[in-house]
Amino acid sequence: MPESKAQRLASALDDFIRSSPDVEAAAVVSFDGLPMASALPDSMEEDRVGAMSAALLSLGEQAAIGLGRGQLNQVFVEGEHGFVFLMSAKDQAVLAAVARRTAKIGFMLFEMRRAAGTIGDVLLEGQDDADPYADLTADAEASAGTWS
Repeated sequence: MPESKAQRLASALDDFIRSSPDVEAAAVVSFDGLPMASALPDSMEEDRVGAMSAALLSLGEQAAIGLGRGQLNQVFVEGEHGFVFLMSAKDQAVLAAVARRTAKIGFMLFEMRRAAGTIGDVLLEGQDDADPYADLTADAEASAGTWS
């Protein structure tokens, strides 16, 4: 049986985490903040990561365009204990990653671009002008059982 789109998305996220040892958490989030796939420690709530990612992305887009910098490519936040990276996955979703303070920024951005491309490709598979989340919705409905 072929892998579902949700399984391929989770696999792409797992590959990203394995290739980036300083990543502590990662998620694929829709532009409106809904989680699509995640690999998070127990201390992080999936919905909260999704909501914060959408808020940061929205603010970043407003700042980039409003200040004449053009379209937003990525959001990078540096905190006392590490970094948060957000990057578009081919305009289909957002790849969010939380990394340790020891992370090499250049390496992280390189791996983020690679992973975002792969994730975007997964989300674009079989898509014409159809709903980009149709397969994920079908996967979720199938795993949830029959609606009554």
